[in-house]
Amino acid sequence: MRLAPAALLALATTTGCHLYFGDGRDDTDAGTWVPDAWLPIDAPWIDAPGPDASTSFPRPTAPTRANVNTAGAWIDQGLADWSCLGTPTADLPSTGSITLSGRTADWQTGSGLGGAAIVAYAPSTSATVGTGMSASAGATIGAYTMTLGMLPASSRRYTFVVRAQDHPGTYLLDQYVPPGATATRELRAFSTSSMGSLSASVGSFYNAANATVVGDIVDCQGRAVSNAVAVASRVRSQLDPIGGASSFYFSAGPTSVPVPITTRPVSNLDGKFMILDVPPISQGFAIQILGYRTQAEVDSGNLRLLGQVWAPAIGGTASLVTVEPRRSGN
Repeated sequence: MRLAPAALLALATTTGCHLYFGDGRDDTDAGTWVPDAWLPIDAPWIDAPGPDASTSFPRPTAPTRANVNTAGAWIDQGLADWSCLGTPTADLPSTGSITLSGRTADWQTGSGLGGAAIVAYAPSTSATVGTGMSASAGATIGAYTMTLGMLPASSRRYTFVVRAQDHPGTYLLDQYVPPGATATRELRAFSTSSMGSLSASVGSFYNAANATVVGDIVDCQGRAVSNAVAVASRVRSQLDPIGGASSFYFSAGPTSVPVPITTRPVSNLDGKFMILDVPPISQGFAIQILGYRTQAEVDSGNLRLLGQVWAPAIGGTASLVTVEPRRSGN
């Protein structure tokens, strides 16, 4: 049954499916997922080449813009800030274990998600650095407390995976938890029905054999970015779009939902995007954000790779991510 877009709730932030980073274990779900953190620090910030003749995606016709939500309305703040692009990360290195607490919740309804299994990974090594389980009933349903182990020197961020009944697996990618004794974090997860509703809102049918991405695009000040495009690429730092994968953007209304590409071909004021039908790929894929920083780049056709996160491509799973400007050392 096709659901009306109005039946969807506003986009939250991240979600996760069952996670596997390809750490050498023999597992049918495993692939050789080489995380983005393994990129050389001096990796070039490419001028993304145009797509080949067999692949196309809408090109922005204006530079990227920054937007903030004030009293429920999105306000344009001028050109997006990309001054941090390519600079060393501001993330602090891990200094020890962290007691993390919070709640697991359904992505769409926000209701506590009981009996959810949580796994935390160090993206650069695939090592498990924490496990937890949320409360399954009562007033504390969805509540959890877990210990995050110290990250290796090669990682600054965590990836969480949340799995529960009717929530087949959500990856919360690129999660920064500042060093300290304690921290709190809400971990949201997609249900199978929510993924079906998202697909229906753009006139598509959910295919559980493929992977889904839902995310936000932000600039160096953390502001939502409009006039950018999201692409699923087979490789890092070059544009190699994956055939069959399709990108969509949100309506930026009071209840923001993804809309058909004919309605919105580039990111809207809220910077939210969705990628559907990423086929299973053993090594994973790159979520790439492309756009123009200035009018001069628009005029010259100099499309830039502004952000990039490596993600798993496992059928039936979803990744939830905020794509920040690409920096070295994350």
